[in-house]
Amino acid sequence: MWAFIKRHRRKFIFLGAFVGGSWMLYKYMWRKVQEIREEEDKQYLISVRRQHHFDSNQRTCNTTVLAMIPNLRDTLVKHLDTESVKELLKSSPPNKLDIWEDLKIMSFTRTVAAVYGACMLSVMLRVQLNIVSGYLYLDAVHSSTNGIKPEEETKTSISPRVQERYLSLVKIFIEQGFVDFIHHLKLAVMKEVGSLSLKEPVSLDNLSSVFSHLRERVECGVDKPTQALYPYLLSSERVPDLECLMSPWDEQLEKLVGETRDVFESSDFHTVLKESIDRGFHCVLDGLAEHYKDQIESDGKGG
Repeated sequence: MWAFIKRHRRKFIFLGAFVGGSWMLYKYMWRKVQEIREEEDKQYLISVRRQHHFDSNQRTCNTTVLAMIPNLRDTLVKHLDTESVKELLKSSPPNKLDIWEDLKIMSFTRTVAAVYGACMLSVMLRVQLNIVSGYLYLDAVHSSTNGIKPEEETKTSISPRVQERYLSLVKIFIEQGFVDFIHHLKLAVMKEVGSLSLKEPVSLDNLSSVFSHLRERVECGVDKPTQALYPYLLSSERVPDLECLMSPWDEQLEKLVGETRDVFESSDFHTVLKESIDRGFHCVLDGLAEHYKDQIESDGKGG
């Protein structure tokens, strides 16, 4: 037996090395496959969480925009109060024709301002909420990865105070920026529809043409037509009580505002804003088309 082993010693050494090497290679490959599977599972889980976070944030955006629309409407009604003008007309004042002219201007301004205001509010809120949501997501990932407690701050953390002050920019838009836009728009409306006679009927094509011309006056940017709306969105780039950088909170706020400004100045942002405004005016014209259709049918029955 020993003679046999001694005679084939090299073969046994080779066989042992081959079997041992094969086993080590198998273990190595098995470990690598497991690592790849774990990494794929991890990436899949991250992808699912990210998608869930995104979907949840979009629902929050929709809910928040709808909740802010009444505030926008209140500002619109306050500065373009057509109801009080209608009541004044009922008293048959001596300057009735002038009041009718004012009502015409206010009605056009109010309709157009409602479209612009709703679109500007929607895109502004979505940008802000998505920026905040991105920080919150990174903070959650960082905390879960490094075992940081929720109450401990990280470099990606945004304090509730900073979030509140940052999101208050939309309030500044509604109370200041949108008001400035209404005044600017009213001047454009006066130039565009001032010559329209109150005694002559206005067709749907006429209204469509008026809206197009008004948009040309308002959206006067060269490369990005809606660039002219940017100053109204960030009419005040700082919350009222932020005078200088005195604390990390102020620095965080400045960083958020800077990121928001970068988004507002991007081509993608203005593409989305323009498409939103396009759809808004399409909805207005569709509603007017239904009104004209009903009026024609009513006149036909009456005849």
